Amino acid sequence: MSNEIQAKHRQQIKTARLEIVAELYKRGWSVRKVRQEVMRRLDLKSYSLQTVHADIKTLLAEWRESRLENMDEALTLELTRIDDTCRELWDQWEKSKTDYTKTSNKRKGAPVQNNGNGNGGNGNNGETQIRTYSIEDKRENIIRLGDPAYISEIRKQLEERRKLLGLYAPEKKDVSGSLSFASMLIESGMIDEAEDEIANNQ
Repeated sequence: MSNEIQAKHRQQIKTARLEIVAELYKRGWSVRKVRQEVMRRLDLKSYSLQTVHADIKTLLAEWRESRLENMDEALTLELTRIDDTCRELWDQWEKSKTDYTKTSNKRKGAPVQNNGNGNGGNGNNGETQIRTYSIEDKRENIIRLGDPAYISEIRKQLEERRKLLGLYAPEKKDVSGSLSFASMLIESGMIDEAEDEIANNQ
């Protein structure tokens, strides 16, 4: 095998490897589990943990380049996860608007005692069977307007994305005025924490 063919083969393996690593890493898999799964799927004899870390760094760099310069790696990963989640939620939202036909059938019957003369079944004496005398088919057209739970979750994901990007102004709490020191402690929860600590030490 020539050097050019070998290089092309190595590049194909790396591309396939990165696709699997990207999928699993975004799902929160550990580095060791990612390594085992990549080796299993691609039937690799070796795949070092060092190479796994290198692949993850490559992916993080690619994801970072598609957004802002010098973005923190953890932030890039979270934004990528949110993007993937939103795409899946939008797909499910579209599916939840698909109309369909619901079908059901109802059978009515009555017990029949088999007397063994061949009229009621297979000739076994004394068997009780159910003879169906009516079948009712029912069809119902279901009109679906979409499950609002998907839109609600999409809004939450986008809100989380805006928070990560720092698009919201920081919240300010005004503790001036007639608010006493004790009231401030109660509002902040520090008194509750102190009381819990005293109760646990008794």
